[in-house]
Amino acid sequence: MTTSWGSELWDQFEPIKKHTDKGIEFLQKFCNFSRERQTIENEYAGKIKQLVKKYQPSKKDEEAYNRFTCTKAFVGLLKELNSVALQHETISENIVTTVTKEALMLGVELKAERKGIIKEGEKEEKKLQDSIDTLNRVKKHYEQAHKAFEQAKAAFNRADNDPNQTKAAVERLKSIMNTKNQLREDSKNDYILQLQKTNTAQKEHYFTNMPAVFQKMQDMDEKRTRSLGEFYKKFSISQNDVNPILVKCLEAMVQEAEQIKPSTDSVMVTDKYKSGYVPPGDITFEDLDVEPGHHPKPVDTDSISSELEIPVTPSNGSSGGTISGKTKKTKRKIGLFSKKDEPKEDFSHLQPTQQKKKLQEKIDELNAKIDKEQKEREGLLKMRDVYMKNSSLGDPTSVDGQLQQIGKRMDDYRLELQKYQKYVGNAPYSNSSNRNSFMDKAEGKPVSTSGKSQTLPKEQVNSPSQNASTPPPPDFTIPAPPPIDGLSTSSTQSLPNASSPANSTFDDSRHSIGQLRPESTFDEDFGDEVVLCTCIALYSFDATEGSSLSLQADDTYDVMEYDSGDGWTRVRKGSEEGYVPTSYIQIDN
Repeated sequence: MTTSWGSELWDQFEPIKKHTDKGIEFLQKFCNFSRERQTIENEYAGKIKQLVKKYQPSKKDEEAYNRFTCTKAFVGLLKELNSVALQHETISENIVTTVTKEALMLGVELKAERKGIIKEGEKEEKKLQDSIDTLNRVKKHYEQAHKAFEQAKAAFNRADNDPNQTKAAVERLKSIMNTKNQLREDSKNDYILQLQKTNTAQKEHYFTNMPAVFQKMQDMDEKRTRSLGEFYKKFSISQNDVNPILVKCLEAMVQEAEQIKPSTDSVMVTDKYKSGYVPPGDITFEDLDVEPGHHPKPVDTDSISSELEIPVTPSNGSSGGTISGKTKKTKRKIGLFSKKDEPKEDFSHLQPTQQKKKLQEKIDELNAKIDKEQKEREGLLKMRDVYMKNSSLGDPTSVDGQLQQIGKRMDDYRLELQKYQKYVGNAPYSNSSNRNSFMDKAEGKPVSTSGKSQTLPKEQVNSPSQNASTPPPPDFTIPAPPPIDGLSTSSTQSLPNASSPANSTFDDSRHSIGQLRPESTFDEDFGDEVVLCTCIALYSFDATEGSSLSLQADDTYDVMEYDSGDGWTRVRKGSEEGYVPTSYIQIDN
């Protein structure tokens, strides 16, 4: 459906002027609306960000939040909520760039365009009005001339019919009549000419000039309404474009919620707070009639009761007795309920289970460092090989310094690794026979009299060395074994294919680990090391290192220490003990 303001509204110039003015005012109102919506989106995004920041865990709480599924899911929810805030900022930016700015620019443009059109229309209106005014003036002059002629004619006719009038008087009146008649004719001709001009101007005004003005106003108004439609669309699209992302954020929140597992959190609580102690045994009867000291109270070193209280003799030497003659026990809390001890290198200030966890974390950290250094060393060795094959690419000796540094760092890491592995072997939780017996007894199970555990660590059970079915290739290179307490490696000899400067650094920088590790108090409490399991030698091996041990194929050996990632396992045969290549033995399950 189409229409033309020029033909339909030819006489409504003033109403159309008001209509277009109100249309531009409405466009300005929409600009204000868009600007306020943009502000709301920004404020909403800002408040969401403030909310996320307020409840975001601090650096010191991150580890605690990541431990439990419920708190970890909450952190994920906060992350997604922050993404929601960012999307609302995107909505605000889209509204500004695609709607508000363009609408403001259009408003300025339409105002200027309307002003020009109105000016042109008013000019055409004035032009027509001037023509009409001229016509009215000419017509009035014609009317005046015609009236004067009629009066002169009437005067002449009276005089001509009056016998009393002289001929001169009649001729004078006749001359006046003729003059008036000429003026009448001239004014009549002027009127006719002006009427033609005015009619032409009016025709052009209503059929040509003003329709063109009305068409411009119609085009301008349609441009405004069309632009408003586009702005409405862009206004909706500005949010619709980010809705998929918002939906993904909400779906991610749902997924975070579904990751919450109460049973897993319960396990984490157990892992965090488990002390490793066993419940106290029965409280013994104290016969007050018996002399003190005749029936000493048994102490269970694995029970929590042994950590609760001990009698303390006053420092002044007095018995600390009361007026009744009975000894008063001054109690002090130690162990589980004592004040926080100073951290120790072997984590012995922690409860057994927590100590085990910390030691394992330290061992994993050192293994990772050793692996990283080993990869860096392999890269340098490859680079040196390339330089040796093509000296134009570089000097092979230029990497020797770096290789020596890597070797020294690996030696330091291995020494430290041996130290923490020793801590693991001497830790209280490694001697768990009493605790296991207690729990077996509590559950009605037969009590084992063996204090040795036959359960292998997971990583040893899955060790690829157990599946070795073929001997290593003739050029198999074995890195130097770690040192053993009390053994000096000053007379260490290089193994085959280990005489390069990079390999020799592992030998030259070794010292006895017994000289570097502080004395452990666990040896006095728990005695000799526990045999972890047994193994069978798959191949013979001649020891060339001071800390290594020769193997005889098919012989059985006691495993004292598992492979820590360096390719060596510590075993014992009779009174002899040392490191052997892990790939040369098979662990007995």
